[in-house]
This record gives sequence, C-alpha cells and structure tokens, in this order.
Amino acid sequence: MMKPSKIPNRRELEKEYRANAPVFDRILNKFQETLKCELAQLGLKTTIKSRLKTFDSYYNKILRLLSKQMNLKEPFDIYDMIGVRIVCPFLDDMQIAANHVMQKYDVVQVEQKGSEHSYNEFGYKSTHFLISVPRKMLSQCKAEGPLFCEIQLRTILQDAWSEVEHELIYKADFSPFDEPMKRKLAALNANLTLSDTLFQEIRDYQRKLQTELNKRRESFMHTVQKPPADNGATMQQDANLTSAAAEKERISESVDRTSKSVDDLLVDALVAHNAGQFKQAIAIYSSILARDFSKHIKSIIHIHRGMAYFAEGRYTKALEDFTASAELTPDNYRAFYYRGLTHEAEQNYQDALVDFNTCLKINPYQLEPLYSRAQLYTLLGDYKKAMADCKQALTIEPASPKVQQLKKPLKTHMFSSKRETADNTAAGKAR
Repeated sequence: MMKPSKIPNRRELEKEYRANAPVFDRILNKFQETLKCELAQLGLKTTIKSRLKTFDSYYNKILRLLSKQMNLKEPFDIYDMIGVRIVCPFLDDMQIAANHVMQKYDVVQVEQKGSEHSYNEFGYKSTHFLISVPRKMLSQCKAEGPLFCEIQLRTILQDAWSEVEHELIYKADFSPFDEPMKRKLAALNANLTLSDTLFQEIRDYQRKLQTELNKRRESFMHTVQKPPADNGATMQQDANLTSAAAEKERISESVDRTSKSVDDLLVDALVAHNAGQFKQAIAIYSSILARDFSKHIKSIIHIHRGMAYFAEGRYTKALEDFTASAELTPDNYRAFYYRGLTHEAEQNYQDALVDFNTCLKINPYQLEPLYSRAQLYTLLGDYKKAMADCKQALTIEPASPKVQQLKKPLKTHMFSSKRETADNTAAGKAR
C-alpha cells in the first residue's frame, strides 16, 4: 500500500500563489489578446474568456489528487492554473479554431470532455487543449517557464451548459441519482446538442443560399451592363456557354416540388438560374408562388422569377413580376430598381427614370441604383444630374471603378455644354 502523502501547508502555498498571481494575470491578458487577433484574422467571431484558478480551487485540487494517491511533485504540478476559453457561435467555427490551436501552439494534451457520456446522460461535450505557453510570451510577461495553459473550445450553448452544470452539479458536489432529475438533465443535454446541430445546418443552408444569390446577382448585372443591342440576341447563348454540361444535366432532372420545402425549392431554383437553366428556374419559382405565403415572401419570389425572365429576354413577363413585387410590398426598393432596368432595356427611358427615382426615394443609400440613374442621365444628356449621382455613389463606395470610369467623360461633357451655352449667348448679343 502506498504511503500517504504529507498534507501540504496551506499558508505557504497561499503565499506562493499570491506572489505568482500578477505574472499569471499578465500571461492571461497577453494570451487572450493574441488569440483574439489570430482568430479574427481567420474570420471567426468569437468570445474569449480567461481565468486564473482561485487559491481555494487550487488547494482543493491538490488535496483531491493526493487523496487519489497521485504522485505530485513540489511545487505542486497543477497544469490548469491558467485557462482560456474560446466560445464560438457554430460547430464549424469551433473546428477552425481547434485546427488553429493545433497548428500554432505546442499542444501537450487534447481531451474531449463529455465524450464518454451517451445521449441519455447529462455530461455535455467540449474540447480541451493543454498547451505550453510560448517562450516569447513568457519573456514578454517576465515569467519563467515551463508554464502550461488550458484552452477550452466550446460553442455558445456548450458554454452555457458548462456554467449551469458547474453550479448545479460540480460545485455543489451533487450527483442526481433521482431518476426524474436525471431525465431532465439528459433531455436538456440532448436539446442543446440538437440545437447546436440545427444551428449549423441553418448556417450551412444560408451560406449556400447566399452563394447562389450572389452568383445570380452578378450574372444579372453582367446582362444588364451589356449594350442594349446585345441583350436579347446573345443572352441565352452566353448563359448556356458559361454552364458546365454536367451541371446542366443534374439540374434538368425532374424536381419533386410537392414534397420539398420552400427553402429547398428556392435553392434548386437559384442553382438552375445560375446555370442558365432559366425555364427550369421559372417553373420552380412558379411552383413556390402557387403556395400560400405572406406578401413579403411572394414579393421576393416575384423578383427572382422576374430576373429569370429578364435573362431570357422576356421583358414583358419580367415587368409583370417586378410590378407584382412592388404592389405586394410598396417599400421594396429592389422591385422598382429592377423594373427600372427592364424599362431601360426596352428603351423606355422616362419610365426607367421614374422607377429609379422611386427606388432611391425609398432607400437613397444604394450604389447600384445611383450608378444606373447616372448612366441614364448621361444617356439623356443631363450631365449635371449624372455627375451629382456619381458623387453620391462615390461617398458610398469611393473606390468604385465603374463609377470613376463614368465620371471621367462627364467633366468633358459639362465643360463643352457650358462653352456652347456661352458661345450661343455671345452670338445672341452680337446680333
């Protein structure tokens, strides 16, 4: 049988703890600041917390380890004296942060907390790293090594669970043998785990949707910015040329629209739209509009379908959809903007100007409508108003190359107009 260890002197340990606490605090502040910058550069929006183990917690842990006949060296090796917690909104953010820690720091140990629990138990998962504090950081904080730091990685929900669990179970030294209590904790654990998974699925869907929306918008603006003579003649041909044959074949497969959710149908429609399969996209948009939804949702789908009609060169149908969108939600400035672009494509310039004006009255802080109206004013020969729109657009996006490009000839036109006016005035006086 192992000989019991000597009981550590509490007063001596506390004196040593107080002497080292300022050094630990400096290291924690430095480490927290460093991690915050590093993770921000990776595009992560995290909350970073730090903690120095309290003396009571430190001393009690020594006693607990000694009671288990752990062989501790003096000064006692407690590796989690300092700790940093990285709290991420989503599961995939946590994986990115974990990869960064593994690559950037000297990892001594990795532990998956809660991995030993099944879903009918109440332990919640998180990832813990034990790392060696970098020598450079020790030097900057005037500390001697080696020194270790625990890095905990959790989602927001995992962090919330750990805080509550610490108060209800760990800190209270309580094990819920009572079956109803165990069931409640197990249900809560399962709900939090499921919530993290659902949040991640929603985020993945939003990313996919946003990617397709951006593709569609870029394609639409590329079509709009072609010379008017080219819009109808080459639109379908160009869209087809930019689509991969395999992608077309996949999208052309029949879609079971009755069993799919609107979210799934919208992604299907956008993928088809971006691949140049406009008829397929229009059919899916129409199937969505056939369902019973709020005015706001129908307004958005009308805009999507209108853009598909526009891409096909079917301007009358596009105008019908953009008008329907504007009637459903009169404050939807995009509906007026797209309808204005369609009027301009049909060379109905005055109608286009009315729509651009309405769009900018609803929301004057948009680059594209200002740029489009400046182009239209230039086409109509109103160079002064075109220049005013260019200046307004450049206050929103000063480095916009297309606005800068449009602005250059306007100065020449305005100078020529002034000179012509002055010459005519002089000629009139001479007569």
